[in-house]
Amino acid sequence: MVHSARIGFLGQGWSPDPGGIETHTRALARGLRDAGHVVSALALGAPAQVTIDGVELTRARRPAARVLADLDGTPEGVSTLRRWLRTARPDLVHVHHLSGWGALALEELHANGVPFLVTLHDDWLVCPRGQRWHVEHRPCAVARPEECASCLGRSHAELGADVSGLSARIARASSALQQALHVQAPSETLATAHQSAGIEVPIEVVPLGIDGATLAARVEALRHPRVQGASMRLGYLGSVQPSKGVVELAEALHATHRKDLVLEVHGPRAAYHGDPRTVERLEALAVRDERIRLHPAFVPEQLPALLAALDAVAVPSLWEEGFGLVAREARAVGLPVLATARGGLRELAPDPGVTWLQAEEPATWGAALEALRPGLVPCAPPAVTEDSMVRDHVARVRRLLDGRQAA
Repeated sequence: MVHSARIGFLGQGWSPDPGGIETHTRALARGLRDAGHVVSALALGAPAQVTIDGVELTRARRPAARVLADLDGTPEGVSTLRRWLRTARPDLVHVHHLSGWGALALEELHANGVPFLVTLHDDWLVCPRGQRWHVEHRPCAVARPEECASCLGRSHAELGADVSGLSARIARASSALQQALHVQAPSETLATAHQSAGIEVPIEVVPLGIDGATLAARVEALRHPRVQGASMRLGYLGSVQPSKGVVELAEALHATHRKDLVLEVHGPRAAYHGDPRTVERLEALAVRDERIRLHPAFVPEQLPALLAALDAVAVPSLWEEGFGLVAREARAVGLPVLATARGGLRELAPDPGVTWLQAEEPATWGAALEALRPGLVPCAPPAVTEDSMVRDHVARVRRLLDGRQAA
């Protein structure tokens, strides 16, 4: 039996970068470290080598994608991965995001005899835009090369996307994933999306764990008694992207007559695949309506304070959400949630604290905002706690390593 091993993480970002994946990988890394394993990580960013929470982190500059084939990986990316493998010498690598690395990274791990497992956190392997969100601002039920070629051609013409190239990309991803010891996804939505697109590997659904009890205690310690007559604060926590529905939410609020409701938008604002219109629309609305307040991106350590300052949370996603972490965190601390029944959000356990709305019917959002009133709803403990997720993951790593050793 393997008692101690060198475990590597490969992904796009790493804590303290903002994002649910970064919060998740940080928890897994701590659990593996506490179990006696040596943990290292390779992520994108300004080149650096630092130690964070006992994890030896190497940052590498994102390779530029000049043609469609570069989405599968570049020589620069492969060289970076090889150097890291020589230095970190992992016995097992957990791949969490291949944006910037491509399926070529999986092939390189296999060629070097390094066993790996993969978590499919989003649609990037089957949709180069990452969210199955069409350039015409609509969700795609299935990533189809003929549809993707037209979409990608309009948003990234420089890549020279065509049907055969996109078909080959999915086939290559499927072949590379077949070399993994284990493939998992945090929701049935993501597992089905990959298999429907042609990824021919078994995918286990392993939901993300949330430390709901600790988060609720921290939020409660920071909450202040509600002031009589104070505005009600509805929060949106996440990136300002067209697929997220935050502009439609802001427009619905702008159309209401409520003066006692404000929308607090916390998240990065950047052009989505080169298209700045969503950010521009939201910023223009905020100028016209003082009830719409824009804040910068936040790091995980700020989350308790942000939730403590809110009366409710909105998750107005228009795309097929990969998981819906924000909704689960909000309910774990007793905040009522307004959400669309999209993707992983549909997989939330039945909960009276969640008001479901139709993404296709903007009028329902206006009515829900008019009806929204302050008041906490009993907390909904997460279906999977962070502790149980970490324990299960450490046990899975041990099984994979033991099986590899026996083989």
